[in-house]
Amino acid sequence: MLNFFKKIDFGENLRKNLFTILLISFGGAIIYGLPYFRYDYYDAYLKTYNLTNTQMGIFGSIFGIFGMISYLFGGYVADRVSIRKLLVYSLVGTGLGGFFHLLPLSFYSLLFLYGFWGFSSLFAFWPACVKAVRLLSDSNSQGKAFGIFEGGRGIVAAISASIAVILFNFGLKKIGINLGLQYLILFYSISTILCGILIHFNMKDEIVKSNEKIEFSDISKVIKLPAVWIIAIVTFCNYVFTLSLYYFVPYGTSLLGMSVTSAALLAAVKRYVSPISNIGGGILGDKIGTSNLLMTSFLVMAIGVTGILFLPLENSKTVMILFILLYIINYLFYQVNYSLSWAMMEEGAIPEKYSGTSAGFISTIGYLPDIFISLMAGKILDKYPGVLGYRYFFIFLIFILLTGAFFVGIWKSHLKKNKVLKGVSYE
Repeated sequence: MLNFFKKIDFGENLRKNLFTILLISFGGAIIYGLPYFRYDYYDAYLKTYNLTNTQMGIFGSIFGIFGMISYLFGGYVADRVSIRKLLVYSLVGTGLGGFFHLLPLSFYSLLFLYGFWGFSSLFAFWPACVKAVRLLSDSNSQGKAFGIFEGGRGIVAAISASIAVILFNFGLKKIGINLGLQYLILFYSISTILCGILIHFNMKDEIVKSNEKIEFSDISKVIKLPAVWIIAIVTFCNYVFTLSLYYFVPYGTSLLGMSVTSAALLAAVKRYVSPISNIGGGILGDKIGTSNLLMTSFLVMAIGVTGILFLPLENSKTVMILFILLYIINYLFYQVNYSLSWAMMEEGAIPEKYSGTSAGFISTIGYLPDIFISLMAGKILDKYPGVLGYRYFFIFLIFILLTGAFFVGIWKSHLKKNKVLKGVSYE
């Protein structure tokens, strides 16, 4: 095994901390099971808690807006407090919230719960994850480390979603929807707490020395770093594509004649494809350069969306094969970018002591599309029904992907100008 790791150029720290990174990856997937499972069981959730669609939307707004305003400050906390403690408290707290969810809750009680989950799973958890993966790996293995992290999250998400379906159906057949949801909530709650316990006993407690602790005023130093802004914009462009993925399959079913069964199969296949692109992209990124692979990915995705845009609107086997092929290629390269965008922090020589704060600021800017993309897409598709609405939206998406490629080009110029590629920090 050691020879294999050396062959694919795993650094010493990455080899030594691989199990811990996988545990953090497990936590990075399972912690969002509780706040998001309602989307997979939408109608059952509405019925069980006597909710309206608007009330369901409010839960998402409370959760998402909290993330937007708290990522930066959570990142600051991640640079001052033990990462291990932040991860453990976040996971255990989120899991305990799941046990509260087992009670017969009113709308306002659920609103409080989603607000609490916004704090427990967003405030410092994500910046702490990013910082932990960066610190537990080597400077020349960042792509592989974040590839393993994202790939592991994909695998855990796929497996846990499958287990949740089995448990829900078991409870549904035994008594009804209520028991099915209770089994599902119990599964996510116990799994989340268990992950927190495993991290507690398997991750060393990082001691933040007084001279390494950042001050509140250091947030302004982070915001002034050009590298942080470029990474945030690249993350923003990639996240627009993340939220746009929901509209490709409806395009295939409503305009290209794809069957519902084929659409469901495609959705399932992509879950198991992502770990391949995450890990493979990480390894390749460390070999040819993070920015080089990011540029390639954005351009390939732009070409892929253009290809889908110009597919003939006919129900034929050839068109369907081309659509599925282009969709999978786009998804593969999108997942490559998803993990590599965090590896840019090392390539850009952002000081490790600012890792949490930087990740928090990048997330604040990078995840802004949560606020407007779905609303914008809905308005476009409603105003221009049929193929015209999708074409307008896909043209917008191509523009965003080309913008991402443009800013990767700026990133490459920035690295060259500041001689970061030669290992000279610009701080």
